[in-house]
Amino acid sequence: MNGNPERECMKSRTSADSYSSVLHCVVNLLGATCAAVSICVGILLCGPVLEALALPPADEVLRQLEISDRDRQRIREGELVTWTATEGSDRELALGMALLVKTKAENLTDLFREAATFMNIKVITAFGKIGNTGFGNIENGTRADFAGVTLAPNGEKEARRYLEVEPGNDLNLDAREMAAFRVLKSAGKDGTAPIQEVEALIREGLLARYQAYRTKGLAGIAPYARKSGRHLLASDELSISLKQSKVLAKYLPSVYDALVKYPVTNLKQGEEFEEQFLWINSEVLGRPTYALSHRTLFRVGEAYVFVDRQYYASHDYNCLQQGAVALQTESGTVVVYLSRVSTEQVAGFGSSVKKSASRVLMTPYFKDLLEALRAQAEKQ
Repeated sequence: MNGNPERECMKSRTSADSYSSVLHCVVNLLGATCAAVSICVGILLCGPVLEALALPPADEVLRQLEISDRDRQRIREGELVTWTATEGSDRELALGMALLVKTKAENLTDLFREAATFMNIKVITAFGKIGNTGFGNIENGTRADFAGVTLAPNGEKEARRYLEVEPGNDLNLDAREMAAFRVLKSAGKDGTAPIQEVEALIREGLLARYQAYRTKGLAGIAPYARKSGRHLLASDELSISLKQSKVLAKYLPSVYDALVKYPVTNLKQGEEFEEQFLWINSEVLGRPTYALSHRTLFRVGEAYVFVDRQYYASHDYNCLQQGAVALQTESGTVVVYLSRVSTEQVAGFGSSVKKSASRVLMTPYFKDLLEALRAQAEKQ
């Protein structure tokens, strides 16, 4: 992917200018997750899926996803098709794409396991692995895993946000995390604190959130404190996203159950599960945005299913869940990708209009990315 997504967003203004600031933010925050998109497409270009999973033909699965006859034909002819999935709330924005890839992709698993694509995504300024050196044994995590977390870009300005944080949408923190920053502020000179001390407190918060999720799954995700005493639970938002995954629940129930019940994974004999945890810092509208990502790879027979769950984001979106499935056909592998992001940027009055306009702006960005990945994959 080339270019700056913020600049591309500015070039792509539509008639929905009344929502320009909201859409600008949405496009940037989704652009920050595109590395995971590239990885999920790469890993799922696998061998004969249908026999292993007893799935119906690819065309029937696409039909169940409400992809029209005309669009299914376009996929067979090599076009990349977008589709609109059902959304569980006015905060959820779903984007689906499907394409046919003619390739053998046995060697692409390393691309997923090593997260190498992150290095080529300009909005991602840094990332690191948590509790492990790769896929395999996951440990409890330490402060050292987060040593690369820094307040960049615009560190001084962002540090002030943390020191002056109040319940609301400016930062996604719970009451205990906010109290820790207030203590740090009060202990400092003139209500300030060295940026290094703010960064250290951010690292502690990220570590605590990782350990709670690793131990308890969705139930361990701390809420975001909002105004008027309200709280927003990313666990509820992720559960809403999962409930929309009816095709996954129907044909791959063990994968669906593992996502719902994590860290419990009651897979059947012969089914395999791998996981990896990452922290990611991406630049969204000139601000550092920290996300905690749980990336899972399921092998059921000869099929691979990839899911990336961002169970924490520091601002502008609440959480994100995306994944892909591959369906073998005579002419290649149909890859279906779906992303669901929870963000209050598209909620409230005019939600349907904001979502529609957001998709218009996002579609060319993601199409270019997936087309480039297809070309790369077919060279393997």
